[in-house]
Amino acid sequence: MDKDKLFSYHKWATLACLEHVQTLGEEFYRKNGANSFASIQQTVEHVIGVEKLWLLRMNGVAKPAFEHFDVGTAEKAIEAFMLLHAEMELFFASLTEQQWEESLDYQNMRGDHLSTTREEMLFTIVNHASYHRGQITSFLRQFGKQGIPLDYIYYQKQNR
Repeated sequence: MDKDKLFSYHKWATLACLEHVQTLGEEFYRKNGANSFASIQQTVEHVIGVEKLWLLRMNGVAKPAFEHFDVGTAEKAIEAFMLLHAEMELFFASLTEQQWEESLDYQNMRGDHLSTTREEMLFTIVNHASYHRGQITSFLRQFGKQGIPLDYIYYQKQNR
């Protein structure tokens, strides 16, 4: 799949998910439920921090520190993701195809030493976020609310 299209889908799904949560009310964004993280807010904090880790790894930082973003409200989370995604897009646009295929060595949060191409890292970013968007939908269902369809086919339908 085209890397630009993949990242465009990722941005669309992230924004659509957060905007949907925002329309339901801040109380649901911060409300505790049963999942890997205690709330949507904590899930979002994890996802954006991990995306920044991957961007730093893609820039050649072998052991980046986890950065905490201000995602105290859905609005702040939307702003933080938009800024991070703009930074990512600028970086991605600077890469040649050869650089996308280059393997980079890094250490994950568990301390494991790994080597992955930038292209594989991008897929990991999108896949990881998709997993957690599913968890956000699970939270919403626990709270008596509905999620929205975020599958690629819905992105494609809106962006043809």
